Amino acid sequence: MAAVEVDRHEFRQAEPKQRRRLREYARRLESEPYLGDRVHRVPTEFRGLPNLFLLKLPDGWRALYTVVGSATRGISVKIVWIGDHARYDRLFGY
Repeated sequence: MAAVEVDRHEFRQAEPKQRRRLREYARRLESEPYLGDRVHRVPTEFRGLPNLFLLKLPDGWRALYTVVGSATRGISVKIVWIGDHARYDRLFGY
């Protein structure tokens, strides 16, 4: 089972509807860490991460997360970014 961590600063910026969905996803990510869509065109600020996945949230919001494995701690999931569609487009340069 994977440990799931959410960046608190990002979580506070989300609206209640998105927070609810993120909590649901966090429970699912514990047993399905590769649940989201793989991001192939990684934004510059996340290039240091080993991988990046996308979760779609209500009202056009998005969340990005990474999965890291360790021999001692097992699999760890960290949600690193949460934002609305406009922020997402700016992040990816659309």
